[in-house]
Amino acid sequence: MTDVDEFLVDEGGLEEEVRIPRERVGVLIGKKGKTRKRLERIADVKINVDSKTGEVRIRGSKETDPLTFMRMVKVVKAIGRGFDPDTALKLLQDDYYLEVINLKEHLGRKAIQRQKARLIGTGGSARKRLEALTDTDIRIYGHTVSIIGDYESVSLAKRAIRRLALEGSPHSVVFRELEMERKRKKTEKLLRELGIISDEEE
Repeated sequence: MTDVDEFLVDEGGLEEEVRIPRERVGVLIGKKGKTRKRLERIADVKINVDSKTGEVRIRGSKETDPLTFMRMVKVVKAIGRGFDPDTALKLLQDDYYLEVINLKEHLGRKAIQRQKARLIGTGGSARKRLEALTDTDIRIYGHTVSIIGDYESVSLAKRAIRRLALEGSPHSVVFRELEMERKRKKTEKLLRELGIISDEEE
């Protein structure tokens, strides 16, 4: 079975159900349904939302592009995890991924609140610095930490978040390592542009 096969329905269309927190339903629908209509138009799908349960049904026709459909499912999931629609729509681009870390799988209730506070920082300072150093978008919502970015950036952010929230590493240590990695990547990019190194040498 391919990734597309799991979304196929008998009529040959595409269908998937996603549950999002009820308090995020309004963000998905938008004022007077504007956001939902925008998403439907972009991906050629129909989105039905049950505001009481948070159940979202996404349905595509035979003409709907399967890849775009799968990406739209991730867009809806991202909105449910705290991202604004514009940020979530980055997932329609090639090489953009959504990673969701469920803190409940690793921490108790009290520890989750404590570690969320560490990840957010005063006035959101820690989260914003993580985003800047990893070139990602990060949202901390409920018991999850979600990341949007390209594969390498998401992997880097995920490692940093795990170190901060699950291993208790100091912010200064994690941020210093991220800064070093960022400088290394910039230097590598410059050397590649100058033709001093090639992809085969990595």
